[in-house]
Amino acid sequence: MVRNILIIIFLSLLSLKISSQSLKIQIIDSISGAAIPYSNVYFSNNNGLISNENGSFELIKSQLTDNDSMHISMLGYKKSSFLIKGFNDTLIKLVQSPIKLSDVILTNKKLSSEVIISKVIENIDSNYEKQFTENKIYLSRKSNSSTKRFVIDKFKSTVPEVNKSLIDSLLTNLSKENNSGLETLAYYYRSFDDEIKKKIKIIKSRETYNKEGEVLESINKKMEEAFKKELKPDSYFKIRSGIFGSDLEIEGLEEVDSTNVESLKKFEEKEIKEKDNFAQGQIWAINRIYNFLFFEKGTALDFILKPNKYNFSFPNFNLLGDDLVYQIEATPKGRAKYSATLYINPEDFAIVRIDFRNIKTVYKIKLLGVFVNIYLREGKMILSKFDNDKYSLSFAQINFGQRTGFDRPIKLIEKNKNVKGRRKQNEISFSMDLITDVKTITELQVFDSKKITKKIFENVESKNEIMPEFLDEFTTNFWDEF
Repeated sequence: MVRNILIIIFLSLLSLKISSQSLKIQIIDSISGAAIPYSNVYFSNNNGLISNENGSFELIKSQLTDNDSMHISMLGYKKSSFLIKGFNDTLIKLVQSPIKLSDVILTNKKLSSEVIISKVIENIDSNYEKQFTENKIYLSRKSNSSTKRFVIDKFKSTVPEVNKSLIDSLLTNLSKENNSGLETLAYYYRSFDDEIKKKIKIIKSRETYNKEGEVLESINKKMEEAFKKELKPDSYFKIRSGIFGSDLEIEGLEEVDSTNVESLKKFEEKEIKEKDNFAQGQIWAINRIYNFLFFEKGTALDFILKPNKYNFSFPNFNLLGDDLVYQIEATPKGRAKYSATLYINPEDFAIVRIDFRNIKTVYKIKLLGVFVNIYLREGKMILSKFDNDKYSLSFAQINFGQRTGFDRPIKLIEKNKNVKGRRKQNEISFSMDLITDVKTITELQVFDSKKITKKIFENVESKNEIMPEFLDEFTTNFWDEF
């Protein structure tokens, strides 16, 4: 339990290690020197990526040949191209280019926003893939957690070595700010039927966080030894906080007996459950992104499904990469919480990109000493055609901010289902006042998406053998084999 709590609280600072085979490159404006975020970077081998919010990306030369070329493009700038051979720059300066559109194009494609939005609605089924699909994806989640307040008082414990002095040492050595990173490569199998569970085959995963040094490790070990000494191997804690209550298994109390078949079986089942829980957590994170698609039932980005709730600006023509698009601003009329910029293909009236942002608090509640305030949710979603005639999600980034508070008494009572009667139980009680602020950046890149049959989908085995590999820092060669 203690180790899991520390892992959650103590997250590490994410940093990238640049090897001799890679370059950290930033794309900037040639005049102002300002970063150009979300630029398109593509290579002559048909691979590509998008720079991050700082205009940065990593060029891994080992994945390319000297004969390959790299191309950088962004709306409002001239495209730049470079040969990989001999390229060692860390800055790429793009020159601004005024967007010039011919009168003929404007005349032929000039429609009102109402007409354009109506055509988007008419063409949803023909434009977007809603069948069973296999998607080769990269999922990244970067998290920053800062503790604004953390106070524990009125502490009582029947476990002698878990005392107020130990808790004070723990609080003194807590980091006020922590960062973590989790990256996963996988095949994600999706059906747009809400009744059908999604599936995943994880290829590889890695995570990083700060273990907080030897002092906290020493406290960790001391608490684990105290629990193992005082608690029975098949015990668990019942957590009570007023009307709140739940069971908490204490990890690390059991000892594996290699000669006991039942003991080995129990630990194998526990390991399988941990792997399954990790896979389900990754599915949940991916589903959350897909459920934001504007044509999904119940989406918060319901600009198209519920157009009467929004005002739409006069459509302007713009360039998205090399493609001509309508650009329309959507703003809510009433209580809707999001505004957006819509980029629409004038040929088939498909929305190919949405940049969205909340203009009101997403969610806020305060009840019985607990409060949650989701104050930030913004991002972008890009849809592309892969090997079929319909659009699928190819890139998404969602920035999320939440402040949480908990100010309540807590009581942990030892329970044991195998001990009959009301024997003496261990108990730990205290009052906790905690306020945390968490910001996350979740990014999904889809390398490939193809339609599959229902039979292929059903034959995908829902079994995960992969857990994330912990690294002190993320190195660039982790994904080479992929």
